[in-house]
Amino acid sequence: MNLKMKPEIRFKTDDYNYYNRAVGIIRHNDKFLIMNVDNAPYYHIPGGHIEIGEDSLDAVAREIKEELDYTVKKATLFCIQENFYEKKGIVQHGVEYYYIVEPEECLETVDREVIEIDRGEEKRLFIKWVSIDELREIDLRPFTVKDLMMNDKLDTFTHIIKKD
Repeated sequence: MNLKMKPEIRFKTDDYNYYNRAVGIIRHNDKFLIMNVDNAPYYHIPGGHIEIGEDSLDAVAREIKEELDYTVKKATLFCIQENFYEKKGIVQHGVEYYYIVEPEECLETVDREVIEIDRGEEKRLFIKWVSIDELREIDLRPFTVKDLMMNDKLDTFTHIIKKD
């Protein structure tokens, strides 16, 4: 894995924004690790944009290291989601690769706060471990992957095309 920062795979036109992301689901002791960034009104799964010249597996390993300081021991692709939605008058088109991630470290399911410097911008990450029952009550996005997590459908490959 190359730790040198490269441009992200994303481009914009007047009407469209295209991006690629790699995301890692971490499960330990029947709890999932989710995160909130800068007190947003929702949670998401750790991950981020893929850089030019980087494959999705290397991207998820890099993002997990950057955001959580975990080293990925094993990552298994279980879902690809294509998103189409509008945000501030611009059509968003994203392709996201979802992995089940097993870190090398011994994990403690303790909530914590982390400061990440992401491309020169400081972000406050609120890391939270939740059970499936707790997950039902949390606004975790995307909802389609939340549904796979809650219904224990992480062991079969899924391709989702979501158009809002």
